[in-house]
Amino acid sequence: MAVAKILIHSQGNSEGALREAIDHYRPAMVFLISNPDTNAVRMKTWIEEGNPSVGKWSREVEHCEIINIEPFSENSVLQMVLAVQEAKRKAELLSNGRTLEFYAGVSGGTKLMVIGMALAAIQGNLTAYYVDKPAVSERAAGDYLFEITFMNRLMNSINWINSDKRHLENLKYLQVLQNREDAGLESTSPKMDRTKLDVEPSEHEKRMTIMRVDRSITRQLNLLESKGWVSFEGNNPKVWSLEPLGLFILSVYGEQGDDSDST
Repeated sequence: MAVAKILIHSQGNSEGALREAIDHYRPAMVFLISNPDTNAVRMKTWIEEGNPSVGKWSREVEHCEIINIEPFSENSVLQMVLAVQEAKRKAELLSNGRTLEFYAGVSGGTKLMVIGMALAAIQGNLTAYYVDKPAVSERAAGDYLFEITFMNRLMNSINWINSDKRHLENLKYLQVLQNREDAGLESTSPKMDRTKLDVEPSEHEKRMTIMRVDRSITRQLNLLESKGWVSFEGNNPKVWSLEPLGLFILSVYGEQGDDSDST
């Protein structure tokens, strides 16, 4: 199935960040969220003309549209979130059956617009990117754009948790890691406290049962590692550590995980 990339860009007066984003993603559609006092109209015209000032790949953009908001208002953040939702709806109508990938720029516009775009990216499953200023950056030319890993992994984590509340049961692994780290203890699957994982084997269970429990713990930790919640060093055994994202998830959802009775 064909894929179309959709750029939802917070636009101020400068074309630099927009140019970097267009040349990096080569989008099929561009939605500029701005306000009437900026140069967004000129940016839209340049995109429609294929002007290299807004990217050499601007000629491939099929559709460009401006969505205006109030940049300095107590409602600016909410307006930004709603504007992103509007852009997504319009892109879906123009998709022609293609799978859409959404990218949200948090570089341009006012600080309130940037906050709103960041919240919209987390809430709406958009990949967030930032474009550094070439004048002050030490990056090589063409390497000023980078995706914001923490935000994007947080977004994926929230969507994963919300897709099935049983996923909250995995928070017990994060809690065990935090408890062991606070106590200065190393964490491998055999060493992790089974009583806190609700999988403590009885004294009469056989060795194979214990090994099966350890494999189950490792399997779940491998899953959480793919989400960016935990990491490991070494192999056979792996020594597990709690990542900042895992700690953040635990701080947000910890009490819900304690209340879960799912497995």
